[in-house]
Amino acid sequence: MRIWLIGADEGGIEVLRQLGKHRTVEVIVSSSAEDPMAVREGVIEAVDFVESVTSFNVNRLARRIHPDLILIDAGAKERNLGHVTGGANFSDAIIFEITAASEYPCVVI
Repeated sequence: MRIWLIGADEGGIEVLRQLGKHRTVEVIVSSSAEDPMAVREGVIEAVDFVESVTSFNVNRLARRIHPDLILIDAGAKERNLGHVTGGANFSDAIIFEITAASEYPCVVI
């Protein structure tokens, strides 16, 4: 199984730890930053690619990755936008738009 993990914050770290137990699961990690929490804490050495995922580019990126499932770390998006007034609500809206636009199954973690 091939899983695309968007964001590697607290939720993403738990996913990486759990999925790391299964040799048949390949996890591709993307982040809008080169050093998300999972990299800083040594859970992964580096992200596979640095790119901000939006409802406009999710399918183009997914066609390149060919995931069976997309997992979105909501905490990572929220942390990036949390310093802005209404950032959490904006983050939720962005994640909803990504999942609605995606041609691939998505689960928000």
